[in-house]
Amino acid sequence: MRKESIYTEVLNMLNDRVDYKSITLAEVARRCDMGKSTIYEYFKSKDEMIYSSILYYLNNMIKFFAGNFEINSFRPSLKTYIKAVAITMKANYWMVYPWTFIDNYAGFLSESDAKSIDELLNKSRDIIYTLFSTILQRGEDEGILFKIDETRSRFAFNGILSSLTEFVTPDIDLDSVSSKAYIEELCSCVVKELN
Repeated sequence: MRKESIYTEVLNMLNDRVDYKSITLAEVARRCDMGKSTIYEYFKSKDEMIYSSILYYLNNMIKFFAGNFEINSFRPSLKTYIKAVAITMKANYWMVYPWTFIDNYAGFLSESDAKSIDELLNKSRDIIYTLFSTILQRGEDEGILFKIDETRSRFAFNGILSSLTEFVTPDIDLDSVSSKAYIEELCSCVVKELN
């Protein structure tokens, strides 16, 4: 439980694009309302703390998008998917746009840690896209969408990400009426684009 609160604070700082040098064991301990010595019980260094936090988050996201996402009928699944991507972007923008993490933080990690994070980030993005493709296949099976090729599928996927980038802010309430209407409209736009 304490370790998860450390992960959460580190990830919040990364998502807020806090300068790497400002992410210190002391600052994370302060944010978690615990002593710095408690942090040292779990991590030998700041780099290990940051690396472990990223791995924790990425592995959880990969599990969610790869296996825990339930696909029912096409339209509700697409709306749920769009909301899940929006939640992911709100929580950790770099999860969906991995190069933002690499550009801002990879230079501070060891070469092997940076490489493994880069691989996991790109794997997670591929899994998020694969889930989208599976939902589109359901749309084809239900007769809602015509045959979708890879190019059109990728275009729609990137369109969703682009649209959400402009919509999702750190303080957005994704359960508000306006957010639900936006997600519904984005879902309709995707269907129109693919037909």
